[in-house]
Amino acid sequence: MSAPRRLLTTACVTALALTGPLGVGFALAAAPDGPRPVPAPQEELFRLGKGTGTFCLTPGASRALAKAHVRLNAVRPARLTGTHERRCVTTPITGGAFNRALTRGEMHFDGGFEFTRGGRYLRVNHLKADLATGRVSGDVRGARPARTAFLAFKLDRKQARLASGKINSGRIAFTLTDQGAASFKSAFGTTPVKAGEQLFEGTGSAELRTPQPSHTQRPAQQTLDVSQ
Repeated sequence: MSAPRRLLTTACVTALALTGPLGVGFALAAAPDGPRPVPAPQEELFRLGKGTGTFCLTPGASRALAKAHVRLNAVRPARLTGTHERRCVTTPITGGAFNRALTRGEMHFDGGFEFTRGGRYLRVNHLKADLATGRVSGDVRGARPARTAFLAFKLDRKQARLASGKINSGRIAFTLTDQGAASFKSAFGTTPVKAGEQLFEGTGSAELRTPQPSHTQRPAQQTLDVSQ
């Protein structure tokens, strides 16, 4: 190949090498940005301070337990309250959080309740109420040691009240779950209260802290809408 032809070929290759990346870069720069996904807004959560939750046996549950010679007691720091005819367990609320609609969140309790008969016992400790699932779980002892969804509940938002920086739940019906009934049977060989039957009627109240924005720094309003 002659010298002029080699020089021409080299110049063409060099020009393509230089203009190729520039052309691609220009095309990318000129292309309009596509639609970007907008992150879903996150709900503000109300933080719970100290409070108390009370679990009282229903009259029917009291009779059923008495017939089976099973007695309700408290697990510290929870306290045994109520009357001789209707025993209750009052547990400290140690914290938690929930959304404005009261459809999502958790409430944590210290202590728990215990059922005894002779040398046998069924202890449910370190309670946690989950608003999304409507379950109260606890560490079960005396039966098969495990974390168990022991009670089921449904919070009536119309009864929930906010006053003087506190949230009051109103009355809540707690029914025994299948796992709870199985725990009774494992501990005592029988289930005085059947799965799906109401075991406790409860109430709860706790201090309410300022709602915490999940992803923004804007000030949060100290209001709670439970009327929807």
